[in-house]
Amino acid sequence: MKAFGVPPDGGTPTAVVIAPMPIMSSYLRPGLHHCRIGGDHIFFDLPADRYFLLPPHFHFAFESYLSGAPSGDALSQLLVAGLIGPVQADDLSVPPTFTLPTASLVDCPLGIASMPRTLRVIWMQRRVRSELRRVGILDIMAQLERSRPRNTSCDERVSQNIAAAFLLSRRLVSAEDQCLVRGIAMKRLLAQRGCDARLVFGVTMPFSAHCWVQAEDVVLTDTLDIVRRYQPIFAV
Repeated sequence: MKAFGVPPDGGTPTAVVIAPMPIMSSYLRPGLHHCRIGGDHIFFDLPADRYFLLPPHFHFAFESYLSGAPSGDALSQLLVAGLIGPVQADDLSVPPTFTLPTASLVDCPLGIASMPRTLRVIWMQRRVRSELRRVGILDIMAQLERSRPRNTSCDERVSQNIAAAFLLSRRLVSAEDQCLVRGIAMKRLLAQRGCDARLVFGVTMPFSAHCWVQAEDVVLTDTLDIVRRYQPIFAV
């Protein structure tokens, strides 16, 4: 945009190029992810590594925010609550897209995994468990995003071999409440083989959270009936 002005000492008006100010809008604050199940609004606060339900007294304000026409009072409530915040247009990230799973390798015969591959799977899970205690989930998610293979597909034989090794590892080490450790470990091993897959986080009501690894529309870590109980809220 150009503006014309007269120099302080007089003379011919000059044209000055004025750069437009970055657009500031209110969006969910960075690291906060949301989905709605029925009348419940569920949030995943990635930096804090926690899930929470929207308190009832914020429902009207948040519903008006989702409608695209929130009042000033509604925006103030959500800003004070830390649910939204001003974000520059250049800093906006593309919301993750979710592919509905239609099949699972775990539901099919996978063959026998080799012991060396299975031991590597166990080692990787122990490493991830240690990293989660030491570094935290936010940094690990960022690392997973940076290390995504350029190839956006996943070789079927590679995914089957790794899925079989993870399935066998469950017989050797406890797998209870280890979906996050298992998911991170599998995504890393797949990436090392040039195989791109998504680590998907899902929630359901009454509240429960789960995560699984998915290559396109095929689940690699769980049976299809388990995954279909959850609605995706975040993926990397």
